[in-house]
Amino acid sequence: MKKHLFLLPLLLLLPFCAWAQEEWVIEMQGDPAIDSISSVFEKNAKELSRKMRGKTRENLLYSMPIVSNKDRIVNGAGAEYALVEYYEGDQFRKFLFHAETPQTFITAAATAADVLAVNKKYGINIGLTQADFESFYKEKAQIQKNDLLPTGSALYKLAYKDVNTPKAKNRWFLFENKTLSKTFENAAEKNAYLDSLKPKETIANQPAKQAKPQPRKQTRPVRKALISGGTATDRAYMPRVVNPKPMLPTPKLSTATNPKKSR
Repeated sequence: MKKHLFLLPLLLLLPFCAWAQEEWVIEMQGDPAIDSISSVFEKNAKELSRKMRGKTRENLLYSMPIVSNKDRIVNGAGAEYALVEYYEGDQFRKFLFHAETPQTFITAAATAADVLAVNKKYGINIGLTQADFESFYKEKAQIQKNDLLPTGSALYKLAYKDVNTPKAKNRWFLFENKTLSKTFENAAEKNAYLDSLKPKETIANQPAKQAKPQPRKQTRPVRKALISGGTATDRAYMPRVVNPKPMLPTPKLSTATNPKKSR
């Protein structure tokens, strides 16, 4: 009997021990859009676009283990876009989304060429440093020296082409404070910009323009002279024209007034 009483407390403790050894497992299911920050910089723009297809800006932000370097709204040609950027050393990855909810993914950029292609297609400027531009294009981009350019500005000419522009076309890229600020699609746009930098001549420095004198119209008084006939007063007081040129044909006398033909 004593033996059974001794085993009873052990039997009562067994369920508690079993419960104490049981593990509580909480599964955190993150979005599979991006695995880690390192995987982002291991993929190019095409691979990132494939990974992000159908995803949203929120999916990207929650799946990344770090905070984005930049998260902002950029204005395009008649539309707004949400732009999320990550940087690691001299590398960058840019993700473009629609600005309207649910802010679905549009495209990604991983190189200077990707940035220029996105800028051209959507009429926006998602940002590019002069160093990244020079590093990617090297001798392909020709710097354009011009005394009109302000200090800290650099203008480059590039025979540009991308997937949407298969035939190379000259474009000009202006960098201000080491950052891309303007893109000129043709020489006319570039020249118009350079012309706008020329110093304007003030009115004070310009010689006054004198209006051309208009020729004076001389009005002579109308004078009458008697050629032939006229009243008694005209013949008495009006001057007579000597040897007048015949202005009108001499009227022919009718047969009724010709005495020779009235017989």
